[in-house]
Amino acid sequence: MEWNYQGDRGPDNWKTICSAFYQAETESLQSPIALDDNQTNLTSSQHSLRFDYNRTLFESSFFNHTVHLSPKTNEKVNFVTFNHKKYFLEDLHFHLPSEHEINQESFPLEFHLVHRSVKNDLLVVGVTVLPSERPMNTVLAVIDEKALHPRIAERGLTVPIELKRLLPEKKQFYHYTGSLTTPPTSGPVEWIVFRHQTYMRQGLLQAFKRNVGKTNRPLQPRSGRPIYLSDC
Repeated sequence: MEWNYQGDRGPDNWKTICSAFYQAETESLQSPIALDDNQTNLTSSQHSLRFDYNRTLFESSFFNHTVHLSPKTNEKVNFVTFNHKKYFLEDLHFHLPSEHEINQESFPLEFHLVHRSVKNDLLVVGVTVLPSERPMNTVLAVIDEKALHPRIAERGLTVPIELKRLLPEKKQFYHYTGSLTTPPTSGPVEWIVFRHQTYMRQGLLQAFKRNVGKTNRPLQPRSGRPIYLSDC
């Protein structure tokens, strides 16, 4: 079903487009949400999180209104272990501006690393991004600006990425249970959102704005669910 980020098929009306979208939005707690240090249920290290990431070739595509990068290899070499359960990386994509709000602040961009367990459970890692003329800790700079154009991304360009360098230097993270942020916005999805930001060079960020545009779902109600703040 066709949906959009503006107009009569925008986020406020997603659940009216079809019964599957309605069911997904009404039967699960929704994402994104506002994350705030002062509203977390617990600040501790009780949630164990480990990243096993390797340098990997990704292939570009353009769908659901944004650029996606998928691992070219079928081998499950990139995974997250959260609370002793493995989730394997299957997709990297981008939202502008950020979907999550952190301590009352929005950011120019947020990217999502989508993982799936062998039992088909989902875990998404969210990383918010700040612009910098001299990015300190990002490999997003390897993405050629031309690759962000929808028609070029659709050609399946190959991009090498050192995945560990995508993550912020400070690994403190929020954890909560929510949903996907694009239709059907089904859940449950385990969300890991880093409290601190990584960096993207200004030129690449501008290219995202020109070629991708606004692709963020508005904040959803917290609905009383617990939110945790932990150290990696």
